[in-house]
Amino acid sequence: MEDLIEELLKARKEKGFTQSELAKLVGLPQGHISSIEQGKIDIRISTLVQIARILDHEVMLIPRQFNSLVKAIIEEKEGVESEPLWQPDKEED
Repeated sequence: MEDLIEELLKARKEKGFTQSELAKLVGLPQGHISSIEQGKIDIRISTLVQIARILDHEVMLIPRQFNSLVKAIIEEKEGVESEPLWQPDKEED
């Protein structure tokens, strides 16, 4: 849950929103956004989805076994160079 909270906080700051501005867009009091970011309350899924979309993010469930693969793809898109995760078989002549 901490990773999720950190990502929301990071996304809010990258968008340049204050807690008050985000709260208005979501329809919650600023104190509620503060409590979410401090990990004092559990966020409802509907609120999480709403906040994520306002911050140009998307909430997705992925199978745990693919977690490292998804992270690698995300890091690669953010400019981290790595070996391709998959390459087609070479055709034999």
